Amino acid sequence: MNTLPERADTRRPPTRRYYGYVLIGYSFAICFLASSFFLHARGVFFPHWMADFAVSKTELSLAVSLTLFTGSCCAPITGYLIDRFPLRVIITIASAWLCTGYLLMQGVSSYLMLLLVLIPFQGAGWTGVGPLVHTKLMVNWFNRNRGTALGAALMGLSVAGVVVPPLNAWLAETYGWRSAYLAFAAILVGVAIPLTLLLVRQKPADIGQWPDGDSTPPPPPATPPAANQGVVATYREFLSSKAFWSVVLTFGLMNGVYSAMITHLPTYLSTELNFSIYDGAYLLTIAGGFAIGGKIVMGWMMDHFPAKLTVMTGVVAYLCSTLCLIFVASYPMLMVAAALFGLGFGGMVPVRSVIISRLFGAEKFSRVNGLLSFFLAPATFWVLFTGYIADTSGTYVTAFQVWSVAFLLAGLVSLVVRLPDR
Repeated sequence: MNTLPERADTRRPPTRRYYGYVLIGYSFAICFLASSFFLHARGVFFPHWMADFAVSKTELSLAVSLTLFTGSCCAPITGYLIDRFPLRVIITIASAWLCTGYLLMQGVSSYLMLLLVLIPFQGAGWTGVGPLVHTKLMVNWFNRNRGTALGAALMGLSVAGVVVPPLNAWLAETYGWRSAYLAFAAILVGVAIPLTLLLVRQKPADIGQWPDGDSTPPPPPATPPAANQGVVATYREFLSSKAFWSVVLTFGLMNGVYSAMITHLPTYLSTELNFSIYDGAYLLTIAGGFAIGGKIVMGWMMDHFPAKLTVMTGVVAYLCSTLCLIFVASYPMLMVAAALFGLGFGGMVPVRSVIISRLFGAEKFSRVNGLLSFFLAPATFWVLFTGYIADTSGTYVTAFQVWSVAFLLAGLVSLVVRLPDR
């Protein structure tokens, strides 16, 4: 009888500013920076790499795909570490690892050296600074408003897509892509690492607060999780879950195509349509801008509408975008295609995170998220597949046709599988 008043005394005062909003801003900033260095750089660096190393689209696409594949294979390990160790430690170590790789880029003079630096440093380091850690942070700090918080935090990925491609194109043309990576390393050391050490807190309870800024703790789950579940038992639970495989099927066909688009679109415009690299970079900016809206709108939809409706919205945007790429070649319609592609990609990032957090809870979130990334790893070869098709068929349009089939199948799968609404 005496424990309730004592517990109430430790709750945060209602007038105190909720620290979770600070962490949304932090995650936004780090996602912005981290995605600027590879996600929104490789597309505009791609033609420069082809020229410097005298390689084909297929060979360079292999380097990008292997880098992404390495990250997907590292994701289960990173996910396990995220659920077991402080996030600030993981993000700091990963940032230092990325910084080392970017410094080594200064000495890259051949295709083989590019592979040896890009794959282990960028591939593994991204998992410790990208969405995997920031989705965990938002899941810890938000419950009722989780979809909205995830959409706002991960919006940094898309804002970078608006601002950074033209800037990276200018850096590559003016100072060279190696100098750009030197600047990236300086930003990690001077900005990302200090912000992480200063701001990151693991969960609301660490500073006497409750999720969503509430003045009372959230209600306990209807089915309490098993205590002290072993590592093997935890992963067996994931792998034996029909819900887990439903998510794999739903997102497997869509995952990775956006990476192929942002990697190859500037090259497509400059080699087949007689536009410039800057024109391609501006299309990536448009895609990034609409990805911002996708994260906000679909994150909000996940909090208020059925999950299946939200997923289908993203699938339709993807499919319509690809049809535009297939049938038209005017710059205004390419802008429409880029906008729809960004809308679909931006929305799917928070949607996937909300779905798996609903299925398995916050405590196991990063482990199941990492495992999901592992099973989605084959989709990273969309970059390679797209480059190979363009080389063998002589046009990227054939690759776009294959993309449209994949999106159509993703829509059919989304209609069949069961997705959690709460």
